[in-house]
Amino acid sequence: MSDIVPSESSGGVKRSHSSPPTSPRKKPTLDILPHVSPTAPDVPSDPINNEGPSGTSLTTSADRPASEETKTTLVSEASTANPLIEKKPDHIPIRGKGRREYRGKTRRALPSARPVDGEVAKAQRLAETVNTNPEEITGDDGVEGEGDGVKRLPKKRVALLIGYCGTGYSGMQIQPGEAETIEGELFQALVKAGAVSSDNSNDHRKVDVQRAARTDAGVHAAGNCVSLKMIINPVLPPEHETLKSLVNSYLPEQIRMWGFVRCIKSFDARTSCDSRIYEYLLPSYCLLPPTASSSLAKQLDSSSPGWREGLGPGTEFVNAAPPLVEVDESAVATDTPARRGEYERRRNWRVDEGTMGRFRGLMRMYLGSHNFHNYTVGRPFHDRAVKRHMIQIDVLDPKVYGEIEWISVQIHGQSFMLHQIRKMISMAVLACRTGTPAKIISETYGSKRIHIPKAPPLGLLLEAPQFKTYNKRIRENSHQYDHEPVDYTSYAEEIMAFKVKYIYERLRQEELERHVFQKWTRQMDGISDNILRFLNTNGIIPDEATIPTGPTPKKRSEVEEVGSDEEVDAEQLKRGELEG
Repeated sequence: MSDIVPSESSGGVKRSHSSPPTSPRKKPTLDILPHVSPTAPDVPSDPINNEGPSGTSLTTSADRPASEETKTTLVSEASTANPLIEKKPDHIPIRGKGRREYRGKTRRALPSARPVDGEVAKAQRLAETVNTNPEEITGDDGVEGEGDGVKRLPKKRVALLIGYCGTGYSGMQIQPGEAETIEGELFQALVKAGAVSSDNSNDHRKVDVQRAARTDAGVHAAGNCVSLKMIINPVLPPEHETLKSLVNSYLPEQIRMWGFVRCIKSFDARTSCDSRIYEYLLPSYCLLPPTASSSLAKQLDSSSPGWREGLGPGTEFVNAAPPLVEVDESAVATDTPARRGEYERRRNWRVDEGTMGRFRGLMRMYLGSHNFHNYTVGRPFHDRAVKRHMIQIDVLDPKVYGEIEWISVQIHGQSFMLHQIRKMISMAVLACRTGTPAKIISETYGSKRIHIPKAPPLGLLLEAPQFKTYNKRIRENSHQYDHEPVDYTSYAEEIMAFKVKYIYERLRQEELERHVFQKWTRQMDGISDNILRFLNTNGIIPDEATIPTGPTPKKRSEVEEVGSDEEVDAEQLKRGELEG
């Protein structure tokens, strides 16, 4: 046994000279690359002097004694079993611009007790999946998965092109609670088809769902666009060759997915949309003047004598109607046999050229940029958001469809506010049927606040959102972007067939059965207070027609329109997300 004697210089202990020297214990060196053998030579910090950072002599595995290799093995095994030593995955994700790249590299284990960060944890999960091919898992928006051990499919940002008949739905956008919406039906169909994973099925915000136009309750769309991050190549059952076919199998017939387009990562259906084209369909008998016995006609007789002059044959037609059976004022919409006879009689009316000319002139007054504060709710005159630009407005020639003659109004605008189109149509119709000159439209852009009733939602149809700027960017940079423009042209025949069957036909049937437009015009004719005093032959807004702008608004019990309606989300209204 070797003797232990005190050290004179340090006061410690030291071995006797008779004891054999013991090599200083070295820390084990772990390999940097997984394919390098554990016995591969270490690269010294100083290859010339073969010294480490502290000047200690470095040796290769061939020079190390066997006992030292055994120590290295034991320490490595202990590191594996020690929960404080962090084990890094084989593939460490490196964030690049618009995509992820991977490098096959194992990081050196460090004997530290720090937690694994989010990036490493994500990489560990990726390493455990079946699909670890970097080319397959690289994507614009990461990967989708159902849990450990399941193949994770890539998500891509896409623009879904859809169409729908809005009858029976509480609007386009998903709403909290049990309200049935177009977007809610679409999202559930995507989940069932595997385009949205079950991990994200409980919240549409996880896949960043946005829509180009948030149409209101009862409003239709031949074309609308929804952007989201979606699995574009889910496993399809044998009976479906495309994702479009599978998604449509889970949708009701009045909602269709036309297709989808891969988009760049920054694409957002709402903010990338330059403009929108709407169509409003109304029966030509909406332009007939009020009957002589109605409250509105009597009011006009008082404020604007001679208002019937120039209204054409419509005046004689409405006054030739048989007298209606009197009903209680609270039951304005009640049908009687006599009233049904009048409904049928008006269906045979065909509009004259003079009336169509007046209506076109009124609609032209909306062209350009104006302050539309009177054509929405919750927006004061000085709010910058009420300034909107109308690009093009076309009033097409009337066409007879079934028993009814219909007029199509197409409005192309940069953007619209809640109820704006319905109020624009209502104002033009009311002015046309009362002989009010077109300059009244210009008066509505001023600071005076008036109440303009809404036209029925039944006739409103979103034709298609427009993405001119985005599409131009994609076409001009085709060498950079491997994407297609967001365009409905290739689906034109499909969309037209859908419009005829599920929108135009249902609209006609709805009017035949429920007389929506006829009840609306009768309701307007029955208003007896001053809120419609802006309808006059002078084309001015009198003070008695204005609404106080104070905190207590004027009571509107007498002017609630047919189908009035809709609970408005204050936050969405503030953000300008509501339109139509």
